[in-house]
Amino acid sequence: MGRIGKKIRMKCFRKMLSDFILNSISLSSEELFVSKIYKYFNNDVLDLVFDRDGFCGVKCSLPKDYNDPYELFLGMDLNTPPELLAFYYDVISEIPQSPTTCFSYSPIVSPMWAHYANNHSGFVLEFDLEGMQEYFEGNPIWDVTYRKEPLEQLKNILARAVETLKPRHSYDLQEAVFVESYFSKYVDWSYEQECRLVDLKNKTENIAGNDILYIPYEFITSIIVGPKFPDDKVETSKKISKDAGLDWYELKIGKSYPKPYMIDFDKKSFIFNNSNIVSSEHCCTNCSEPLEVDRQLCAWCSITEAHKNDAAMKNPFRMLNQIGKLDEYMDAMGKVGR
Repeated sequence: MGRIGKKIRMKCFRKMLSDFILNSISLSSEELFVSKIYKYFNNDVLDLVFDRDGFCGVKCSLPKDYNDPYELFLGMDLNTPPELLAFYYDVISEIPQSPTTCFSYSPIVSPMWAHYANNHSGFVLEFDLEGMQEYFEGNPIWDVTYRKEPLEQLKNILARAVETLKPRHSYDLQEAVFVESYFSKYVDWSYEQECRLVDLKNKTENIAGNDILYIPYEFITSIIVGPKFPDDKVETSKKISKDAGLDWYELKIGKSYPKPYMIDFDKKSFIFNNSNIVSSEHCCTNCSEPLEVDRQLCAWCSITEAHKNDAAMKNPFRMLNQIGKLDEYMDAMGKVGR
């Protein structure tokens, strides 16, 4: 079909998604009363992200460049008879490429900090979801659906399109497959808790070969630096938060609290309650780590010198070491069961 065909497909795709948006009254994020979304960054792009006054720039990618090489194959069950697959391929052809950027519904997903934020040395930005939906109206910000296998309904839609050969049924097939291509992934990636913004309204700008979406400061609410964030960039991050009117937090990995938590400028503790960052109701009076129950000290800070001395006196390894038998004992135990 050449360039003309690609333009037609892109025009159709944009109309399909626009129709889908108009017919979609609510999203799961709205049903869960989620008001914030989060994006993870490497620390080396801090200045680039905030290089335009009043905006932060986020990079967009095309579907062909997604990090999961298999997600574009979710569209159709390949056990479908070949004659149906041939019709499917002819109707669908190549998936239109619209700039897309990804967000998460959580700022404390450890694999995300590892993969997308320099192994906890990067940062996360928090965005106002409702404000962005209004500002980028016409560009869907939708949840990613995680699937173990292709959508079963697609086979039925394909079968109907082949049986009737009616253009509207082929249109239904295109619509379903295109939406699946942009908003579905294999279940292995479900920990990301992802949603995506697809730029159908040409809001992105090409900067040095990259598609950049500029988001006004008014829709950014917080910056969270990782526990390994470079010391020489901490003050820069704090200045950015002050200039942009953002809350500033540092992520912490606690010794007793089961999830990552945050501290602010004043070392006050905050937790993520699955929808928002909120002040911790209970904190250890010694280390300020959040507590799940109302008590003065966390489990580790409750250990006194008397506890330590008593434990040392009762430790059998210390006793063996005092009589020079520890190495011999450990070697013997290592041979057990060999």
